[in-house]
Amino acid sequence: MRAGLPLLLLVTSVAAAQKVPSTVLTKPDGQFPEPFSNVMGVRELPDGRVFVTDRLERTVSVLDFQTGDLTPVGREGQGPGEYVMPGPLFPFRGDSTLMVDFGAMRAVVLVGTQVGRTISLAGTSGLPLIPAAIDGQGRLYGSMPTMSRGAGPGAAADSVPIARLNTVTGAIDTAGWVGAGSGGGVVAMRVSGGGRMTTGLQPYAAQDAWAVAPDGRIAIVHADAYRVDWIDGSGRRTAGPALPHTPVKIGPAEKEEWADQMGGATMIMRTDGGASRAMRPERPNVDDLEWPAAKPPFETRGVLVTPEGELWIRVSQQAGAKRQRYDVVDGRGQLVRHVELADDQRLVGFGKGTLYTVRRDADDLQWLERYRR
Repeated sequence: MRAGLPLLLLVTSVAAAQKVPSTVLTKPDGQFPEPFSNVMGVRELPDGRVFVTDRLERTVSVLDFQTGDLTPVGREGQGPGEYVMPGPLFPFRGDSTLMVDFGAMRAVVLVGTQVGRTISLAGTSGLPLIPAAIDGQGRLYGSMPTMSRGAGPGAAADSVPIARLNTVTGAIDTAGWVGAGSGGGVVAMRVSGGGRMTTGLQPYAAQDAWAVAPDGRIAIVHADAYRVDWIDGSGRRTAGPALPHTPVKIGPAEKEEWADQMGGATMIMRTDGGASRAMRPERPNVDDLEWPAAKPPFETRGVLVTPEGELWIRVSQQAGAKRQRYDVVDGRGQLVRHVELADDQRLVGFGKGTLYTVRRDADDLQWLERYRR
């Protein structure tokens, strides 16, 4: 009995250390009274108003939750004060905002309600960067079409680089490396004669994720051993501990849920004439696919950083779960709390003490909601 006592105390101590506060967000602080078609970006301004981009409608707007006013910003086109296909929004220098224009593969600076100068996403390399994050210095982080696996110092054979674009000089360098795992799920895509998309798929593919804090630190979320590493500006890595995780086994319900998600996804295709067309892939047949035994610990696209530098990770859950759960991790990689949202919401951004979600209704319209966090 005495020999087993230290082990018992250790187990009790670990279990106690893993108990963290949990917050359930049920009542929004506000809901904007007009719906959207396909929200792509959200950016809260210092005065509380909100920039929103709608990819399907190809619009940029400033919203006021207090008054319900919506002010259009710029217009569609390729000239001054125009954009082609508005995408994600990022905080930029001062109070300005950077919008990715996927149609012209450039970034557009928004100042107040005015469309300002543009920044090439190709930089000095001539190859476009696909932005996914920004830091407080205005440097963009993302991927590039020609990224090769394991081609740099200290990179594993199955890793890919995180490219970083200096928006002042146009120089592009490698900010870090992230494990590519077994891919993002879609292997190949083609459009059939009837306008339907078919894909080669790897369901629930495990893949590392990454995000960037305002101070330039990069968070790497590992899928094989669920934990978070932070890399600072000097390249120094802070390895976090293993995070609590219960594997979610894949059964018939999880297979059908994944197939429903793939069949319900919307892609915006742009024709040669400039028109936008919403397309959806064919719903895959679950019996035609190879399935892993369990889901990855988290959803790769569900990793975001708050303005304060906290990392939010949407963890995997069983099919039919009524709420989605986020693990909130600090700069040491430590789990500090859980936050739960309704499962029909999509987290699209953070503000000062706030978060923004999109809720889709039965008519496929999207409603923007704000919560206090």
